[in-house]
Amino acid sequence: MGASSENTAQKSPLPSKDKSLVEINGLRKSFGSNHVLRGFNLQLGENESIAVLGQSGSGKSILIKCIVGLVKPDNGELKVFGKNINDLNQRELDRMRMEVGFLFQSNALYDSMTVRHNLEFPLRRHHLSKTQLEIDSTVEEALDDVGLLHAIDLMPSELSGGMRKRVSLARTLITRPRVMLYDEPTTGLDPITAREINALMIKVQRKYNTSSIIISHDLASIRMTAQRIIMLIDGINYAEGNYEQLEHHSDPRVSAFFE
Repeated sequence: MGASSENTAQKSPLPSKDKSLVEINGLRKSFGSNHVLRGFNLQLGENESIAVLGQSGSGKSILIKCIVGLVKPDNGELKVFGKNINDLNQRELDRMRMEVGFLFQSNALYDSMTVRHNLEFPLRRHHLSKTQLEIDSTVEEALDDVGLLHAIDLMPSELSGGMRKRVSLARTLITRPRVMLYDEPTTGLDPITAREINALMIKVQRKYNTSSIIISHDLASIRMTAQRIIMLIDGINYAEGNYEQLEHHSDPRVSAFFE
């Protein structure tokens, strides 16, 4: 990947710095003697796509689980849409999660449900006031967005790995989230399918004006989808910049990721 390659994400609307959708200051999280996050900072603006890059076990997945309240941090400030996560009760947390889409690395589809019922599930779980006709329309639009309307009545076991990833993305989009969290979105996919997922991520951001935090080891994916990269090293935001800036960074701990 030469420095002349185009960063497709740069064509997305410019991020707004006037309003932070996610704001993290001094975030700390330990598991016994394993100090995963040691004062991590992050600020996600509107229409912005950020990638968090770090070694396995560096705390990237723990970070996004903290953002949606699946893991409680030990210390620090974590605000989503201007509200401190630690101050939210369960109902408020559930409401916030409707506006934060989480694409799990494992896809997390329900094997006993058809694609249609997988997508209907979050609408019913959040008790959204929709008629069956509205639900059908919403499901069909989400599947059409990822090019899988024809698979609406298939079971997950009948889908390829790339198709399951796209269905999972469609299900995440069903509640029209303002922020998308991607946990290793291209892991296990062949290069062609990975590029298709990257293109869909960009399409989603443009169509729905979402902001994104992307956890990934896939440098090609990061280069294509992220406007800004944060290096998570030693539990902190060790370095920040765009792909080219970090690829040619003077610190060998940073530039080593791009070799």
